[in-house]
Amino acid sequence: MSILYRKHDLYPESILVRDFIEKVSVDEIIKSWETLIKGGMLHPSVKGVINNLSACDLQMDMGSFHTLLDFIKRNERLKEIKLAVVCNNPKMIVFPTLGYLEEKELHIKPFSTEEAAVNWIMNG
Repeated sequence: MSILYRKHDLYPESILVRDFIEKVSVDEIIKSWETLIKGGMLHPSVKGVINNLSACDLQMDMGSFHTLLDFIKRNERLKEIKLAVVCNNPKMIVFPTLGYLEEKELHIKPFSTEEAAVNWIMNG
């Protein structure tokens, strides 16, 4: 799988980080969320997940983006936590930006650095 998981160094009980590498499709992203949910990794103390897209080739278009949003909206736990997206590619930042602007029931927000994402999750 092209998505690696790690606990945040400073906030291991509150923030989970998903590092996306190589080519990543929406199907892989959904499977990754399912793995986290079924594996109990999104326990009640987790306030947010940082999705680091800085080192990946995101295979997404508007149709697959809406498939992902529909999946997130159907999952109560994903609706409760903050979903930060770290991205440095203008072609990819459009997706978390649209999620932030159009899906007010979800807590999705784009960032250019992991530090800014951490600050939003812990203090925002």
